[in-house]
Amino acid sequence: MKVYLYLNPLQLDVLRHARLHLSEVTDLLDPYQNNARTIKRQAIRVSEADFQKELQRQFKALPSQLKGLMTWEMFQTEAQKKRPKIEQQMKKRRQGKPAVLPNPEAYQALAMARFFTRPDNPLLWDRWADQHRGLVLELDTSYPGFNSKKQVLRPVVYGQARPQADHPMKPFPALFHRPVEYAQEEEVRLVRPLEEAKSSKPLTNGKLVHFYSFPAKALLSVTLGVNASEETREQVSKILSYDVKYKPGRPLRETLLDPDTFKLHIRGTL
Repeated sequence: MKVYLYLNPLQLDVLRHARLHLSEVTDLLDPYQNNARTIKRQAIRVSEADFQKELQRQFKALPSQLKGLMTWEMFQTEAQKKRPKIEQQMKKRRQGKPAVLPNPEAYQALAMARFFTRPDNPLLWDRWADQHRGLVLELDTSYPGFNSKKQVLRPVVYGQARPQADHPMKPFPALFHRPVEYAQEEEVRLVRPLEEAKSSKPLTNGKLVHFYSFPAKALLSVTLGVNASEETREQVSKILSYDVKYKPGRPLRETLLDPDTFKLHIRGTL
């Protein structure tokens, strides 16, 4: 699978040292995967019309031998005596099974990185590449040595329904489901055990970034943002031209704006 890693100019060490930056899952501010405060389900009310409709359904479902012994009026009278029980059954059917969300405790031993399926998404250039001043690495995740036996690399599924604890996607379904509003990102997430990190470094906010090496040959190309500074351009060019681990070099590309639409074009540099 080919994926794209958006970086800001301060993350050039990813390219320089061929190492990924992964954050601890518990540091990522996603309230849905951490099961933040949840509203109680709204109480279900059964109207008179709903109740009568349910009685009609039950009356029609009576075996033929009972229908001959009981009129609709008799059935209604008997059902009224059992109304609380019938309403409780109706509410239970409407509510479905109570929500049992995935337990986030297992996330404490995990780190995560975000990849994407496109190198020309303006939303991602703005959010993850310092407003188009950064770069994008094209990586081949199927290259030998890229994968860890314990890692999970999977596209994110977008929708409105939150995954439950018994979701067929195993493991960690909550880490690979996001609200439909994020669908334009087309994210591919990489989750690895913290214990596999080669080293770690504290950030200015007190959190840790964890480093995981990747094979240099898994790098297919590098694309510079349209707002990349001359300094960033020069540093990237030198790394790809002179670093022996990238010999015989990797394609260096740049983004250019479309004159008519909000579209980015990627072209090779001279």
